Amino acid sequence: MTLIIQDDTGTVENANSLVTGAYYVSYMAERGVTIAYTTTEEIAQVDADLIQANSYMETLNKYCGTKVDGRDQTTQFPRLELYDCEGYLVEGIPREMQHAQCEYANIHRENGTLQPNESTGGGIKREKKKVDVLEKEVEYFSEGQSGAVIAYPVADNKIPKSFICKSCTSNEDLTNY
Repeated sequence: MTLIIQDDTGTVENANSLVTGAYYVSYMAERGVTIAYTTTEEIAQVDADLIQANSYMETLNKYCGTKVDGRDQTTQFPRLELYDCEGYLVEGIPREMQHAQCEYANIHRENGTLQPNESTGGGIKREKKKVDVLEKEVEYFSEGQSGAVIAYPVADNKIPKSFICKSCTSNEDLTNY
């Protein structure tokens, strides 16, 4: 799939990323991570990592404000009526979201996924290990139950808490979505 970058107006048709491949590679290089980005295959892999990261971010949270271009906008950002924790209006694509996308893309690059599935049908609910007399006990969530979302602290903490809505359960709440 081709990487299509959203702009600050939110009107890019079929956008699937908040950053370019070059931005991502540069961002990671500043953090001591070298990502090959010269061959067709390397560029395709970077694009895939960014698309997966954006897709993950799109479903991770409900974000405050509203999409700039309404329902036609294919990314959650930019948004109208979005404020940072200091009360400043956030316009365009927030750099915090761009940085989060880069971090999630790097996790995807390293792990091959952002949402691993347990072969047992559910995530680990509780795990107990005993060293003396070698005992191990693992309790899984049953199929259909969900465990906690996997935490990716470096990436998760890039998204300001003020960008995330607590709820969106009624029409009145939609003004904050």
